[in-house]
Amino acid sequence: MNGIKAEDFRKLFRRLTTGVTLIAVDGENGPAGMTVNSLTPVSLDPPLLLFCASASSATAKRIATIGAFSVNILAGHQQDVSMHHAGRPLATPTWCWRESHGVPWIDGANAVFRCRFVEEYPGGDHRILIGQIEEMFGPETAATPLLYHGGQYARLPYEDGDVANVPRTEDLWWTG
Repeated sequence: MNGIKAEDFRKLFRRLTTGVTLIAVDGENGPAGMTVNSLTPVSLDPPLLLFCASASSATAKRIATIGAFSVNILAGHQQDVSMHHAGRPLATPTWCWRESHGVPWIDGANAVFRCRFVEEYPGGDHRILIGQIEEMFGPETAATPLLYHGGQYARLPYEDGDVANVPRTEDLWWTG
């Protein structure tokens, strides 16, 4: 890695706080998914997004084969969903799968994007997958998001609906 150690790269990049998403696809034995924190919007016209997956990811290979997937932006109460699909499987799932046009998605997510697979690019030991959004929806009011920071899950310092204690942007500026 050109003198850059993987452990140092990982350590410093963990300082970037990200949202947690579940990428879901119709699997051979029901819905399959993977947890990612590399979701990025790409374009408004057409509406495109991208995420990165390990080059060996079976879920990413399935997406390329099936041609459709969902992106689920997880809420703070969905840490179990994330952990399950990140390699720490639960014996009994605590979430509910739904479906739209043959594409599975997670009930209770802050936002869901049903996508058509468009393109894949190599990215070192990962693949960069691009999807075109064909449908999107979410609750009227978003729940507290599930975040990832410092190698662990994190949440905002306030609970859902507790907006009275959320600092307003204009209150954060010193105008002295």
